Amino acid sequence: MTGSVFRVSPRSTADIAATAMKIRAHLGVEAEPYFNVVGLLEDLLYQEWDQVRFEVCDYEEMDDAEGHTCPSGTFIALREDVYRDACNGEGRARFTVAHELGHLVLHTNQPLRRATAGELKAYQSSEWQADMFAAQLLMPRQFFSWIDTERAVMARHGVSYTAAQKRLNYLKKEGKI
Repeated sequence: MTGSVFRVSPRSTADIAATAMKIRAHLGVEAEPYFNVVGLLEDLLYQEWDQVRFEVCDYEEMDDAEGHTCPSGTFIALREDVYRDACNGEGRARFTVAHELGHLVLHTNQPLRRATAGELKAYQSSEWQADMFAAQLLMPRQFFSWIDTERAVMARHGVSYTAAQKRLNYLKKEGKI
């Protein structure tokens, strides 16, 4: 659902973190700082949601979007280069996979209302919630310390510099490290 801004039911960062940790625990990766997020997605869809299709699409099918999750929860689609890059451990692509999984988990069958970014509080935005879910899923707070650098987070969690920087800034601002 990247590209559009939708108003969704408000969710706190604590609620989103708890949801991400439940998925990590359910799939047995709660103690692993780095895990195969594509494998997790495929396993989760196969084990739990066999009615959800996972599709890898070309550029033309995706209309330049990197990923898309159906609001009714019937499929997740990833652009072929994003899927390939995520399978190869590229940080930005891994975040995109986790972001789309966030839409599936947090927004399936939820009312979505188009909005402009300026009229929403962050916690009401489908994109903010999916980004927060991806950050919590890929970079749980338990693995951080006050001496972490962006490069250390990148290496430990397999994320991009931008994702590592945003996560560090958020955890520091909230007094969590």
